Amino acid sequence: MHRVILLLAVGLLFFSAGCTTGHQDLSSFPERFSPQTVIVSLDTWHAMLAFPTSENGEQVYEEWGYAERAWYVDGEQGISGMFRALFWPTDGVVEVGRHTAIWAERTPQPPAEVFVFHLETEQYRQLRLFLESTLLSRTALASFGGSDFYPSVRSYHLFHTCHQYAAHALQAAGLPLTPAFAFNRTSLGWQLRRLPQKLDDSS
Repeated sequence: MHRVILLLAVGLLFFSAGCTTGHQDLSSFPERFSPQTVIVSLDTWHAMLAFPTSENGEQVYEEWGYAERAWYVDGEQGISGMFRALFWPTDGVVEVGRHTAIWAERTPQPPAEVFVFHLETEQYRQLRLFLESTLLSRTALASFGGSDFYPSVRSYHLFHTCHQYAAHALQAAGLPLTPAFAFNRTSLGWQLRRLPQKLDDSS
């Protein structure tokens, strides 16, 4: 049984780390974005949502992400931490930060790809409402690296990771995603790359 679990985990990690070409070239990123823009960063392991805003005349990004509390906040990592995070429901945390660069530009685990979506007013409102609804409390458990980490309403496990979290948020904005199939970078990126065509087909 342990051998089967190990093989599944190794296979999942191999599939998750697939290298893909970026949808948005970071070198051509605009200095300013239109209102109601959401930027999705996908690196080797993590997905983050960013909202461009202005602070003292400078472009900054409010970023939201999701992670396992024990791994990111308590530092319980390693092989045993990987198995725990994937195969047992554990406490999740919602990360909220403000940075001068998006996650794709800061990640220590490249390559990264970026997707930019300009939303309608109601779409943007629904997305923000969804994100707020994922916070169990507005009292941060920890703060570091420019981010605050809040307890999450939902548990972290193989079928609810940062990728599904991002997919659920974008789905709440009305984008035609299937969160159940967004189980890693590859599958979420594939859905995001297909979104412009999907939106054209529905218009």
